Amino acid sequence: MKRILLIVLVVSIYSCKARDYKYKITGQAPFLIERQIDLTEVNVTQELRPVIAYTDTIYGRNPDSVWYYNSDGSKVTVHKPYTIYKLK
Repeated sequence: MKRILLIVLVVSIYSCKARDYKYKITGQAPFLIERQIDLTEVNVTQELRPVIAYTDTIYGRNPDSVWYYNSDGSKVTVHKPYTIYKLK
């Protein structure tokens, strides 16, 4: 029984494929912040927060931002100051 468990464990570890990304992007991305003022009023503001993103493809770049698309189709824009690291 222990031998079968060991074989299953070894096969499962070596069959897992880690996701290797081509780029690491550090910078700032906008987030919507909701703050409830009272029972009837909610204040919504947009703030830039620090982010670290990993992606295979960079779709566009400007002097002030870089963007890519997630697997669900949503667009992610990282604002300056940003740094792109090539991982592969």
